[in-house]
Amino acid sequence: MKVAAINIFPVKSLRGYAVQEAPVRLYGLEHDRQWMLVNPAAQMITQRECPGLALITAHADSSSLRISAPGREDIVVPHDAGSWTKDEVVVDVWGHSYVGAAAPATFNQALSERVGVECRLLTIRSDVFRVKRDVAYHDDAPIHIISEASLEDLNRHLEAPLPMSRFRPTIVVSGATPFDEDTWPRIAVGDAVFRAVKACTRCMITTIDQELGVVSGPEPLKTLATFRRKGDGVAFGYYYRPEAAGATIHVNDTVTVLSAAAAP
Repeated sequence: MKVAAINIFPVKSLRGYAVQEAPVRLYGLEHDRQWMLVNPAAQMITQRECPGLALITAHADSSSLRISAPGREDIVVPHDAGSWTKDEVVVDVWGHSYVGAAAPATFNQALSERVGVECRLLTIRSDVFRVKRDVAYHDDAPIHIISEASLEDLNRHLEAPLPMSRFRPTIVVSGATPFDEDTWPRIAVGDAVFRAVKACTRCMITTIDQELGVVSGPEPLKTLATFRRKGDGVAFGYYYRPEAAGATIHVNDTVTVLSAAAAP
């Protein structure tokens, strides 16, 4: 098995981008979900409330975060601590509380115009605000893996096939059999090792056309409900967590299943 694609999503729920390689941090892949948008009540803003976020791209490099919206000037926020306020915002992400530092008002005003609702940009980086450990604004775990075979199997059940972008994985694996990723207790991706956490229970974001930024109907949730039930929801893809930081993963890296831990 091989790594077919690696995706980074710097701002939670915004469009990400594909990379050929990515350093592994304890919080996940470098720059992934290190920023998020919140409303004036400090509640997270996602594609559930604002499907149009799918059209806004976030790209991070060593010096800044760049946010691009169609037909608008890019917003560039430097990483250095002096570019952020000392405004500490506590936000709940599915039962987990995080503290972030807010961007200055000028950036937030520009972002609000792009998004169409009043919002603030938060960062969780430790050099901006003190955190006890490396964390990010992930839902359940930092690494989301889906095999190409799983999507192919799902598409065989659908009237119209869907692209992998509907599911926003961080790592896509080729050469597996359908839903193999559900059964790997630990895997090595190149020099990095990841431990299985839980199945990814899917939400309505999978029904949003990521190219148009609009809800396109009940699929894939309707069909997943016929053969991928998990409790009250449906599952597609699996969450993993890095065992250590320091390695860099690459497209075409070998993916090896390790047997040193029991499957969850």
